[in-house]
Amino acid sequence: MKFTWFPLGLALLFSAGAMTTIGCASPVSSHDEQAVGMVSLPLVTSAGGEFRLHGAVFTIHSTNGAHAATLDSESEPGAETLTATLFQGPYTVRLADGWELARVEPDGTESPVSAALLSPNPQTFEISASAMTDISFTFTTGQGTITLGDGSVGISFDVAPNEDRGECNLVSSYYYYNYCPTGQTCLLADSSGRTFCASPGSLPVGSPCTSDQCVAGAQCLKVDPANPDQGSCVKFCRVSSTTFGVNCLSLGLPDSDLGFEGPAPEGTCDLLTQTGCAEGEACQYTSGSFASCGVPGSTPPGGACSGETCEAGYDCYNGTCTQICNASTWYVGQPGCYYCENVGTGNAGRCYY
Repeated sequence: MKFTWFPLGLALLFSAGAMTTIGCASPVSSHDEQAVGMVSLPLVTSAGGEFRLHGAVFTIHSTNGAHAATLDSESEPGAETLTATLFQGPYTVRLADGWELARVEPDGTESPVSAALLSPNPQTFEISASAMTDISFTFTTGQGTITLGDGSVGISFDVAPNEDRGECNLVSSYYYYNYCPTGQTCLLADSSGRTFCASPGSLPVGSPCTSDQCVAGAQCLKVDPANPDQGSCVKFCRVSSTTFGVNCLSLGLPDSDLGFEGPAPEGTCDLLTQTGCAEGEACQYTSGSFASCGVPGSTPPGGACSGETCEAGYDCYNGTCTQICNASTWYVGQPGCYYCENVGTGNAGRCYY
């Protein structure tokens, strides 16, 4: 799929006079003579094909954190523009997760298109008297470069290639720097393996999705053979350097070891919580990248062992039945488990001292 850019212009139109009321709050008296400006948000194109933004909720706050306005595309069905009037001064505007971009066909029917937000989110802007400022929320789509709102002039449409966009690394590490601006994440552009930077959303890994509104490090991809039309937020990984407990499935990109974290193989279990096994069995680690279920032994904690002879929740490590612990917390500070050591099994470490 070829990704392209979709800038959504947020035009700020300025004038002098009394501020109109937003919501239920009335403007304070100290602002009675202060210049105000109008925030105008176009939601559709008008040339070269039509697109509409649905489920778009823009929240505007002053830089001191006070809520100034909320613009909701669903509050006025069919509206082509949303507006709010603000006092002059600095503000931030954030597009909430849940938006959807749709192409409007000539007969009026709409088809959702996959898209990703490229612009920083939130963005800062400032309203000044007798001036105008443009804010652009830019999306990628497979349709061309689409500009909604060009200042106060009108709505324009354009198409341009994106081959000159900078590359980034989907999986950051000591050897692979992300290269994206602060606050952005790296996403896959197409099956060639090209990448680009975009603003992440807040949908957790595993969430169903239609556009890229997933948390940083994840992307909305259709990877389930049983549900080929359903997208879900999946986390990227490297097949050649996967960690314990991660089922890194290859994306099949040319000359690449990039993959995504799939569900754990059947028959695996959780070492930390000792779940996933039938009654009477324990979750044990014998070898490889996953734990499996087996019959626990009877050797008590601290006892000499060889193989899986320890009680449930303990592992034979360095010849001694050692408690399994959460290695995400190095200092545990409990008798028999003052420290938790990562022994190559992810967060399921081993206690010492």
